[in-house]
Amino acid sequence: MSPKKKTKSKKSKPKPEPTPVSTLGDIKQGTIAKFMRKRTQLVGFETGLNKHTQYSIEFLDNAIDALESWWWKTSKRPRLKERLAPEIVEQVTKKIEEEQIDSIAFSKKLERDIRAGKEVELPPRRKDTIDERITEFRKFLMPLRPLLSKREPLVVMQLTEIQMPDLVPIDDDEGFKVYEFTCFDTGVGMVPADLKKFGIYLASSKSEKLRQTRGSQGFGAPSAFSDAQNTTGKPIFTVSKRFTDDDATAMNFYTTTANTKDYTGGPITLDLPFNHGTYIKLYYLNIQYRRGYADVYSEMASLLNSHTSIIFVDPYGAVHFHPRRVDVFPDEPKYAQPHPASIRIGEFQDLLRETNEPDMKSFLTKAFVRLSPNKARKIVSAAGKDLRRRHLDALTMKTPTDSLSKIEVELLYRAFSNEDYIAPPTDTVVTVGEEVFEQTIQMAYNPDFVTAVTRKPTSGKGLSFAVEVCIAYGGEIKPATSAPMVLWRFVNRVPKLRDNSDCATWKATASVNWKNYKVSSFDNGIPRGPMMVFVHVCGAYVHVMFKGQSKQALAEDEVLLREIKLALEDAGRRFRRFITRRETARRKAKRAGILAMYADQFAQSLVHIVNDGKKKPKYDVVTIASRLRDSISGFETEADQEETETDGIGSDLVADMPLDDVESDEVIADGGASE
Repeated sequence: MSPKKKTKSKKSKPKPEPTPVSTLGDIKQGTIAKFMRKRTQLVGFETGLNKHTQYSIEFLDNAIDALESWWWKTSKRPRLKERLAPEIVEQVTKKIEEEQIDSIAFSKKLERDIRAGKEVELPPRRKDTIDERITEFRKFLMPLRPLLSKREPLVVMQLTEIQMPDLVPIDDDEGFKVYEFTCFDTGVGMVPADLKKFGIYLASSKSEKLRQTRGSQGFGAPSAFSDAQNTTGKPIFTVSKRFTDDDATAMNFYTTTANTKDYTGGPITLDLPFNHGTYIKLYYLNIQYRRGYADVYSEMASLLNSHTSIIFVDPYGAVHFHPRRVDVFPDEPKYAQPHPASIRIGEFQDLLRETNEPDMKSFLTKAFVRLSPNKARKIVSAAGKDLRRRHLDALTMKTPTDSLSKIEVELLYRAFSNEDYIAPPTDTVVTVGEEVFEQTIQMAYNPDFVTAVTRKPTSGKGLSFAVEVCIAYGGEIKPATSAPMVLWRFVNRVPKLRDNSDCATWKATASVNWKNYKVSSFDNGIPRGPMMVFVHVCGAYVHVMFKGQSKQALAEDEVLLREIKLALEDAGRRFRRFITRRETARRKAKRAGILAMYADQFAQSLVHIVNDGKKKPKYDVVTIASRLRDSISGFETEADQEETETDGIGSDLVADMPLDDVESDEVIADGGASE
């Protein structure tokens, strides 16, 4: 046998080690600042003409809130005169105008020179150092000294177009320009600790509880800072001084995507020539400014905030000074506690987790408004019965809040939601008031007719709110060419200039049958003519009714729509009585004129008949004609009297019966030109 060949044993290749499985996962957690940095349009900072207005909205709202907070907190309130003296207004306006230039005209001249091939000389670029900014701030305060010395409640906003050719070409075809925005107020001011949080997302004194204020969650200023940094890359400069402090704090900073601040200068503490308040300066990129946006916003804001003086300096160098018209500040609104009618099960569970109350009695009676101990006992008893049916231990008023099981919480909420509750308190609502509303509009537009209606506070979604309307007609008000020139919407004293047709206020106004009140209307149902209609909705309720973070439109709530419609109809009835009386007076004057025209002829014929055949005339023609003309004044037919008396019928109805008066409709539509 042949020997067997020895075969070499093949070595097995080592198996590859398995790839370790990641335990970190694919989902990453970001920050609200990083999310909003690229989405500032959610708050209203999209490119366009409204962007200029949005900057004014955010910082003017904060400024007026700060002014009111100072007034409510300080024990040393200044003695304000009823109105700001006209001579001071003229003096301050003149001083501010002396330092202004038409920055838009200057930019356009540079563009023309560059296109023509001419050499241009740009103004020197100012440094971004904190010392340079403080020097600018001192210079900014100089024209305002007459107002600062009297501790006038004041807000100053200034918008200037500047040249930054390293960022945007001067002759940019798309019209993009860099704007310097400045806002200063003499409000409560911030302590250094609060100033460090200012501009951080969700850092707000009003983010935890609802209150009738202009802001609520801390999105406005941080989004403005994000947009400014996104478009220009320049830092924000802020100075603030608390009314209780002797020194101010100044800082130059960027906000970061980590929701923190990166300081390029400061914070430093120093003595500056103002009592208290906050100053902000930033730069942003946008299309060229046009009149009719930010300037109109400041004018409208001054109407329902007549307790403050507002100055707006536009890029053309024009000074829009809206002086204070009253010497009384609105009352301080109270924070709105949760009302049982507005609580859903998720919120109920969150309140139970976060409460510091030890037992059921204290939790139910203290966490909610208008929930008495007897009502709490009834809720706990009803939940206990449901638990016993399931052979579980019943709850008591002393059951610890941190010991509840899932089934206990669910049954407790069911008993909680099945109860009827008293409406929420109305002391969380502060209205403008009919008298102040009418006085302000009368001073602003000098109309022939003005009336204001303030409805009693009511509730929706467990929060109180009130509706006020004002109708002004004639005088300096010109006939409107579009619906937005007639209807002006306000929420917590803040004008809303965008998203008109998407707002509950607009829809409620369009639903009114204006022909009932002798008013013609546009095709969309908004009244037309030489008139202005103001609608103000106030209360903590509005914060939960906004349709978006830009806070421009209110959602359609049945109770809200009804309240606005009732208020408008009440004011409409008053306006109809005014128009009816004026038309009656016109007809009387027309008839009187015709009679007076024939008085001499009639008197001559009458005297001729009486004196006929008599040797000595008994009556004189001139005397009789004079007496006839005197008796014509005050002439009124039965039809006139009946129309005036029946006009007030049905004043408590939701909708009045229509009056088919074509002539009256023409009077409104034509601005009073027709008979």
